Amino acid sequence: MEHHVQAHSSPLLSTSSDTGQPQDNCGVEGLATNIKLLLKLIQEHNGCSTKDNDERKYNRVNGMMFILDEARSRVQKIQSSTKRKAELRRCNSDLRPNISTPRDRRLHPDVPVDEKEKLRRELNTSLVARQSLQAMCSSLGKEKQIMASELARKAQELAEMEEYIGDLKARNDTLLERLHAASSELKERKNGGVDTEGNIALQERNKALTEQLQKSIDGYKSLKRKLRDIQEENKEMHATMEQMEVEVQAGIGRIHCFKEQIIPGSEPIQEEISALEHLFESLNMKISKHTQKET
Repeated sequence: MEHHVQAHSSPLLSTSSDTGQPQDNCGVEGLATNIKLLLKLIQEHNGCSTKDNDERKYNRVNGMMFILDEARSRVQKIQSSTKRKAELRRCNSDLRPNISTPRDRRLHPDVPVDEKEKLRRELNTSLVARQSLQAMCSSLGKEKQIMASELARKAQELAEMEEYIGDLKARNDTLLERLHAASSELKERKNGGVDTEGNIALQERNKALTEQLQKSIDGYKSLKRKLRDIQEENKEMHATMEQMEVEVQAGIGRIHCFKEQIIPGSEPIQEEISALEHLFESLNMKISKHTQKET
């Protein structure tokens, strides 16, 4: 008996290529997040004054270099994954006898599906999902480290500004007391009819004290505005951490759903899902602790 020969691709290859798409999407989302963080650091670096601490500038530049390296590695992974898919589509077509192909099984529902083949496909799917989730968790961890360092830097700047504002308030109080004393003395001399050179010197001194007080008040207002801006940035970073916590909890929920849908008896797949579940729960616990510390 002669068998018709046809060209078709391996089903495992097509399955792996289909399941590789979420990994690419995850890589692109992580790349977009890195680019947003990089743009924010560049804006802060361009907006900083020349009086800023050199150590802060150095840490900011190191953060930008780290994000650039991370973005470059993500782009290389996406390019290598795309190239590999193209090679598999081009080179993995072969000639086989037309006997009992997966398409024939779909056309003939009476033919039983091999249970081992089904478990192998599910295992491959879970492995690809695990790699994708591990990449996403790694990206979230690095982004969390960057945000934590930025929050620590902002907190240090805030403490320094509060200390400086306290010093300015003390100086302002001292200047006001001296100004009131000089004004009272001037009034007493005017009421007594004394108009001497000492009175003129006192007026000049009062004028200088008034100008110095005005400069201190202006500096205090400027620092107060900067303090308000830093508090707003801290609120935004805290909101971002809360959003990351929600996303991780959503990932844990998806893992629970996927675990419930797995057929009984597939122990390797259940072990992979349990490992992913523990990984997400650990990450969620770390994010929750960090959020509680910030609040």
